[in-house]
Amino acid sequence: MKPVNTKSMFAMICSTMEKLDKGTIDVASANAMGKLVGQANNLLNYELKRAIVLSDRTVKSEHRNVELKNFDSIT
Repeated sequence: MKPVNTKSMFAMICSTMEKLDKGTIDVASANAMGKLVGQANNLLNYELKRAIVLSDRTVKSEHRNVELKNFDSIT
């Protein structure tokens, strides 16, 4: 299963907990998966907050979209 939203991420967490209870994976692996899910959750929160801010027309009209700009160090 590939986590694509919060529901599938929660399903992955539950699956990981079951595997940990059964001894299929070790604590370090479960910890690593939990940290990755946490980072994915941070990204989802960022996107949600960005969508809320950009729903305001005045902010959207004056917003500079830095994601479209290339990094200066990349040609």
